[in-house]
Amino acid sequence: MQTLEEIRRALEPLSAFEHLRIANWLRDLAFSKSNEVREVALAYVPGEPPQTMTLEEYFELEERSEILHEFFNGSVHAMSGPSVAHERVRHRLDMAFSNHLKGRPCEVFASKARLLIQVDWRNISYHPDIMIDCQPESWNGPGLRNPTLVVEVLSPSTENIDKREKAEIYRLVDSIEEYVLVAQDKYELTIHRRTDGWWPQVYRGPDPTVEFRSIALTLPMRSIYDDVLLARG
Repeated sequence: MQTLEEIRRALEPLSAFEHLRIANWLRDLAFSKSNEVREVALAYVPGEPPQTMTLEEYFELEERSEILHEFFNGSVHAMSGPSVAHERVRHRLDMAFSNHLKGRPCEVFASKARLLIQVDWRNISYHPDIMIDCQPESWNGPGLRNPTLVVEVLSPSTENIDKREKAEIYRLVDSIEEYVLVAQDKYELTIHRRTDGWWPQVYRGPDPTVEFRSIALTLPMRSIYDDVLLARG
C-alpha cells in the first residue's frame, strides 16, 4: 500500500475494536515523536506532562489530590477545571435526570465518579460529566463499570477526545446504551445509541425535544440551554 486512500480502504472492513487498537497505536506513536501532540494523548492541562503509574497508584493519587485525573493504561493526566457555562449545562441535565429517576433503582453520578474500563490489555479510568447507573450492587468499588448512559459536556481542550477516543471506547462497554455529547456554547446535543449502531442523532436549535431512550425521558432543548446562552449574551 502506497497511498492513504489505499490504507483507508484496507482498514474499512475491520471491526470497531480493531479500529480502536489501531487508533491507540497511532496515538502512542504520534506522542512518542512529538510533545506537541498533547490533546491526542489526553493532556488536559496544557504544559503538564503525563505521569506514569499503576492503577493502584492512580487511585492513591486521586485520594490525596484536589483535582481530578484520568488514567489510560499507565498514563495519568490532570483535568483542567470546567467553565461556568459547562457547569450550568451539566447541572441542568443532572437535575432533569435526577428528578426523572426518583423512585427507580438508578443513580445519577457527576464527574467525581470514575468509570473504570478494561479493554483488551488496557486499563482505563475516565471521569465523565454525568453517568447513570442502574446496578446498585456494583456501587461499592473504586468506580462504576456498568453505566447505562454517559454524558460529556464538550470543552475546547477535550472536544476531540470526547468525539473520537471516548466515543470508540464507550461503545465497548456492554452496559452503555447511549453516549451523549453536549455543546456548552450553542443549542447542540448529539446522542450515539447502541440500538442505532452508534449512528449519531444530532439535535440543533432551541425547539427540538431530546429523547433519552435508555431512561425513557424526553427533554426540551430550551430547558438545557435557554438561561445559559441568554446569560452569555
